[in-house]
Amino acid sequence: MRRGLIGICALVASACVAAADARASVRVRLEPTDMIITPVWAKRAPTAQDILRFYSGGALSNEVEGVAYLDCTVKETRALDCVERTEKPAGYGFGSAALQVSRLFLVRQDYPGAEPGNAVRLPVQFKME
Repeated sequence: MRRGLIGICALVASACVAAADARASVRVRLEPTDMIITPVWAKRAPTAQDILRFYSGGALSNEVEGVAYLDCTVKETRALDCVERTEKPAGYGFGSAALQVSRLFLVRQDYPGAEPGNAVRLPVQFKME
């Protein structure tokens, strides 16, 4: 008999927790988008998981989207050497996150105008859906 009561109590408790979770989850949690558009000049580009890894903790917890613009130079290795130009909105760390993301790009050798030493302006968007 005792085992039966414990089973019923556990079932009722889990139903109450599920009802509480349903009320708490009325607010939809935004997740970084899985849609990544690889630039035509990129041999390698960051994935959605890479963007999530570098997404600023404060921006992510406050569900803030942003963009950072980087000024980059194509290196001999076809990687990008970038500096932060601007970020919007300011104060959420999108510029430093974009710098980390920029290290994952590799420029195609056969892309016209993307020779080592050439300048590239790189926008990095941090979006949620």
